[in-house]
Formats: sequence, structure tokens, C-alpha cells
Amino acid sequence: MSIPRLYIQQLYFDGVSYTKGEVVDLLEAFNIGCSKFPFMKNPESKELPTRDWPGEDGRDVYIPKKIPIKEYDIEVDFIYKGSEDNISRDITAFVNFLYGRNNKAVGGRLAIYDDYLKMGRKDVRVLSVSNDVYSCSNDDPDAIATFKVKFSVEDPVTDVYPKFGEAADGSVTINDLFFKTT
Repeated sequence: MSIPRLYIQQLYFDGVSYTKGEVVDLLEAFNIGCSKFPFMKNPESKELPTRDWPGEDGRDVYIPKKIPIKEYDIEVDFIYKGSEDNISRDITAFVNFLYGRNNKAVGGRLAIYDDYLKMGRKDVRVLSVSNDVYSCSNDDPDAIATFKVKFSVEDPVTDVYPKFGEAADGSVTINDLFFKTT
């Protein structure tokens, strides 16, 4: 049985179309796993325009065919497990990747797919990164760090799905993330 993974793809939107980077498996690329990614399946609706007439009961509300959905922020729990020699390099590379500041960066706009939840969103951006706990002892060659990343999900309704392909070694991999508005 394989461990559920979190996949992130950098995006750039020029106002017409998306340019996509490669899909990155966080565990494989940075030794980072995700312990909690609280995507909202049913987010809040946006406030609708209203007019309130003093001499009339109630108010006039413009109610469109589809109620618009509000963007939302989420705080995600990540865990790093690797060597003491690589912890700083791996976490720095991960944070640079999230902000679109890595080599070969496509952009700071992200598409994220959680293999555990079987759910993803596009147009996600980083708001902040905080370190919580770092642990390393002389008796254990492993270094462990937990930290939180706050994201803003700017497109709360478009679903992200994986597109599978075959790797050179014959294993199944995710080659691309594609979008579908529900």
C-alpha cells in the first residue's frame, strides 16, 4: 500500500491561458509530507448586492442563477523527515518552490491535489510559512520538523484532478493536473 501524497504544480496565468510547471510530489522532492490539508468542499457564499427601501418590508436582493462562492484561507500542517545535513536545504527549497522563487519556476500560482482526500484546487497562493517544532538528537540520524503554511484558495470551485502516466521505470506517476469547474 502506498502513502497518500500531496502534489503541487506551479502555474502562471496571463489572462487568457495557463502555463504549467511539472507536477511535484512533495515527499519525493523535499522529504515533506502533509498531515492536514483542510480543503473546503462547501465554502461560504459571497455577499449579494441588496437595496433596502425604508418604507418597504424586507429588502431587494439580487440572487443570480449560481450563487458566487467566496475565496477562503486554510492552514496546512506539514512534516519533514530527513537527515540533519539536509533539513535546512530541503525546507528552504520547498518554501522557495511555494513562492515561485525556485530555479525553473513557472509562477507563484499553484494547483494542489491531495491524494488522500482525492481533491484539489487551482489558483492557490501562499500567505505565510511558520516553523513550529524542530527536533534532532545525537542518538538518531533523522531530523524532524513540523510547520504550517497558510494558503489562500482564490478559486474555491474548480476541481483539480490528476492525469496519470507511466514513468521510465514502468511505475505510474502523475504527469499533469487538469481543471474542471463544477
